Amino acid sequence: MRRLLVPTLLLALTAILVAVPAASAKLRLPPGAGKPPVLPEGVVPAERPPVSTTSTQSRTRPEVRAARKEYVLTDGPRPYWATVNICDTSQTPNGLGVRTSVPGNGSEERVYARFTAQWWSRAEEAWLTVKGAGTTDWVYVGTSEFTSQQAGWTYRFSDPPQGATFVLRGVTELVWRAEDDRRDGNWDVVRRRTLLTETGMDGVKGGDPVGTSKAMCLIW
Repeated sequence: MRRLLVPTLLLALTAILVAVPAASAKLRLPPGAGKPPVLPEGVVPAERPPVSTTSTQSRTRPEVRAARKEYVLTDGPRPYWATVNICDTSQTPNGLGVRTSVPGNGSEERVYARFTAQWWSRAEEAWLTVKGAGTTDWVYVGTSEFTSQQAGWTYRFSDPPQGATFVLRGVTELVWRAEDDRRDGNWDVVRRRTLLTETGMDGVKGGDPVGTSKAMCLIW
């Protein structure tokens, strides 16, 4: 009987892990992601911002459930974005908050998000991923049964060097998983998408101050 315990335990762990997306080796960025930032005059970008702490932002509770067989897209743009909703405030000093909104499609697909903080390196003329805790684990956003849902992550950095500024942005990777036809507990990735933080998004939750929506965050 004792010999059966190990295989049984491994099978149980496997059933749990298949529902969570595996970490990809390389961040997939959309076209144009390498463009340099437009910075105010006099800003001197600081190199290698160190993360001190990170924390997840609360998910929104969907208010409208989409009827699975009667789902109708509304006119206008769908709530599909990533944005900076916190940037070095009195409540969150040296903080960068990244928020994403994901529209539903009336299905039972599960949506996961992974957040990455990037900084602009003047030395390398490139956006680079913050080392250490700059990339989160996959965060469960919810199912696609609802019209839209939001999730986010907040990074807190140490102080930049005197006279320099951390130039930061966020990247959100999204994956949708659907249960395969065998109904054996496996959830396959059916599509992926990567979003860069943008400015001027509507309906942003968890902002500081309320409604904050930026493409970048400058911490000095």
